[in-house]
Amino acid sequence: MTPLFREPVATTSPGRIVALGAVGLITLAMLGLVWWTFSPVLGQIYAGLRLAETATLWRFTGWGRYFMTIPAGQPFAFVAIYKSSVGFGLAATGLTVLLGILAWRKRSREHIEVLITAPAQGFSQEAILAAYAPPQCLVRAPRAEAETGPVAPVVANPFKGLRDLRDARAVETVADSVPWHFAAALFLTLDATAPLKDRKAHATVLKAAWAAAERFAADPDAELPEATVADLRSLMVLAISDHAGRNTEMLDQLHDLIGACDTLNVAITQVASLALASGRLFFPDYAWLCYVDPALQAAITSY
Repeated sequence: MTPLFREPVATTSPGRIVALGAVGLITLAMLGLVWWTFSPVLGQIYAGLRLAETATLWRFTGWGRYFMTIPAGQPFAFVAIYKSSVGFGLAATGLTVLLGILAWRKRSREHIEVLITAPAQGFSQEAILAAYAPPQCLVRAPRAEAETGPVAPVVANPFKGLRDLRDARAVETVADSVPWHFAAALFLTLDATAPLKDRKAHATVLKAAWAAAERFAADPDAELPEATVADLRSLMVLAISDHAGRNTEMLDQLHDLIGACDTLNVAITQVASLALASGRLFFPDYAWLCYVDPALQAAITSY
C-alpha cells in the first residue's frame, strides 16, 4: 500500500557517523574506568542484582561463587563483569530475536496494510477462483430431466380426511402412505414453524434426508433401508401430533392448513412459507430435495 504523501528521506553525513562512533568508544572507555575504580562497590551491587534476577540461583555458578567469595572492599577482576554477563547477554539476545520473529510474523500476516493490499495478480476472476473454492465443489447441481427420470408425482394429502391431527394414533394410520422425502420435508418445515422440544430429532432427520437424497441421486431405482423410511415417518408423526413444549396456537394453525390442502405438495409448500417467514428454515433444510423432487424444492425456494 503506497501512501499519498511521503516525506523525503533524510540522509546522514559520514562525519556524523564517525562522531557517533567516537562518542560510543569514549563512553565505553569511561564506563571501563568507572568499573576499574569503583569495582569493590559496583561488584557488590552487580552481584545483588544478579542474585535477585535469578532468585539466588546465580550463586551456584562459577562466576556467582567468585563474586560471593571476594571480601568486602576488595577489587574485582576487570574482565569479571564482562565475562559473567555473556550468558545473560546470549539469553537476552535469543529472547529479543524470538520476539522480533513473532512480531515480524504477525506484521506480515495480520497487519491491516497486508489485509487490504491487493494481491500481485489483482482481483481478477482467476485470482478469486484460486482463493475461494467454487460452489460447484460443495453443492452438486441437479441432473437434467433426461438423466433424473420421471418427475416426482403429485401425492394426495392423506391427512385431509383425519378429524384431529393432534391424535398420534390417527396420524400413524396414514403415515405409511407418505413417501419418505415428503415425510422428511414435512418434519423439517413443521419443526421450523413450531419447534419440537427435542432438538436432536431435527439433526437426525436432516442427516437421514441428505443420505437418502444422495443415494437416490446415485441410483433412483435403489430402495432405501426400511429402518430409515420408518424413522422418517415416525418422526413426521411426532412433528405433527406432539404438543410438549411447543406453541399450541401455531400448531393448531398448521393442522388447519394441512387439513385444507388437497395434496402433500401444496401442504408442504404452505407450511414452508410460514417456516421461511419465521426465519428458522434454512437452505440446507430443503436443498436436498433438488435430487429427489426439484419441483417441490423450487416451490419452497420461490417463497
